[in-house]
Amino acid sequence: MSELSLKALSFEEIRGQERALFLLEKAISSGRLPHAYLFVGPPGVGRETTALSFFGRLICLEGRFCKSCLPCRKFLRGVHPDVEILAPQGKNIKIEQIRALEGKLYFQPLEGQRRLILLPQAELLTREAANALLKSLEEPPPYTLFVLLAQTTEAILPTIVSRCQLVRFRPLSSSVLKELLIERFEKLPEEAEGLAVLAEGSLGRALRLAEKGMLEELFRFVQAVSAGRPSYLVNMAEAIAALKEEQPLFWELVLLWLRRAWLSYLGLCAYPTLLPARPPRAFIPAASQKIMKIFPGLEANLNPELLTLSLLTELARLWGETKGLEVSTQGAGAA
Repeated sequence: MSELSLKALSFEEIRGQERALFLLEKAISSGRLPHAYLFVGPPGVGRETTALSFFGRLICLEGRFCKSCLPCRKFLRGVHPDVEILAPQGKNIKIEQIRALEGKLYFQPLEGQRRLILLPQAELLTREAANALLKSLEEPPPYTLFVLLAQTTEAILPTIVSRCQLVRFRPLSSSVLKELLIERFEKLPEEAEGLAVLAEGSLGRALRLAEKGMLEELFRFVQAVSAGRPSYLVNMAEAIAALKEEQPLFWELVLLWLRRAWLSYLGLCAYPTLLPARPPRAFIPAASQKIMKIFPGLEANLNPELLTLSLLTELARLWGETKGLEVSTQGAGAA
């Protein structure tokens, strides 16, 4: 089964983005489609799935993305000649890719009524590539339709944004996430509830957390830092370094745990029972600042194990200090 087959759903199957779907449905029904859309929103909330579904509707012989007609089947196999998906080469979308695309744009569609071009990570356009793309957006052939995906409009050239119809995608609610995790991904209700809390509105994040066993690693992290034993810290540093490209996701999870704990201390929300025990209150601001400093080090490809062990050692020391302060404060209050 191709990756497109896994991602492409019908409009009816997409949850939590009713406003975006309404705008696209209205454009399809009216027959007045703009030449370019910009789908903006957090990762993992359905931007790419909606774009692929949108393309399926436009390609389908029945106009509903039936997934069984010949154009739909070609699309799902990734071989439809009128569809271009421009993914990054390495870390960026390069000007050579845009020039190669330009060479195809002025040929009539081979099988359908439109040429459909998707840029799933438009914020990764180099400056030169973005300027080249702008020329195609300024004078597009009438049969072309671009869909650009980005997390924010700030990441895209303003002149490109101005030539696209903006469609915003919002974080999914916890209830929608829980339903999707149970119905489509066969998660147990307890696990689904926990992942929905931790995912902060992103189904993609929830699935990544589940796949990597991040919640279990968070419990191990809290045990190691609270105990402060050198052997625990070394083992934890090795486990985090072994996550490789998912290390930032783990540290984002730790920051989320700290944020949830802080909000509960302030009385703004209940503390989720599925998370590890709350840290000392005074630990949270200082720990958050220290953790934020690890992201540049990871991006710079510094030794991840040494970098992580240094941070864990600092956090363990901070936990001990703030825990002692908390105990002494409670004792003074009792006296």
